[in-house]
Amino acid sequence: MKKKNKKAKSMVRIIVVIILCAIFGVGAYFGTLAIDNLSRGGDVKMTVTFDDTETYIMPNNKKLDKSEALKEWPYIMEVKNDGNGKALYQIIIEDVKENTIKRDSLEYVLMLNDKEITSGKLKDIKENILYTGEIDGKTSQKYKLYIWSTEEFKDDDKYEYKLTFNTIKYGGPGF
Repeated sequence: MKKKNKKAKSMVRIIVVIILCAIFGVGAYFGTLAIDNLSRGGDVKMTVTFDDTETYIMPNNKKLDKSEALKEWPYIMEVKNDGNGKALYQIIIEDVKENTIKRDSLEYVLMLNDKEITSGKLKDIKENILYTGEIDGKTSQKYKLYIWSTEEFKDDDKYEYKLTFNTIKYGGPGF
């Protein structure tokens, strides 16, 4: 009988050790998975919404200064990150091909949440990258872009452009 008791106790110990190892293994798996997700920064779910259309025509062909231009209607868009990870993005400005007004005589102001973040001459923008920014997860940002002419043009002259976005996860591979 003592042999049966010893055997039963040994079996119970083995079963307890197996159960503890299984619990530890499953816990280690989910623990490293959570740590891996944290180190990668979560996911990024970017959306860009334009208030009007995807392309925009400069609203005034007259020569304006900055204060007058800021009274014109801007190109408005919202950048939203519904993911929980941080993202980097670039705002790219592209000319529509049939423009009669060239960038040489145009200036711009880009505002983020009603604060000026960049301005200058449109011709000085390198590789069409208007702005490079970042956005945290579960947040949104509202942009306004004002473009105006520094010289007088005819009423039928126009400058039409569109904005596109390049997005990567913060800490991910480059653009």
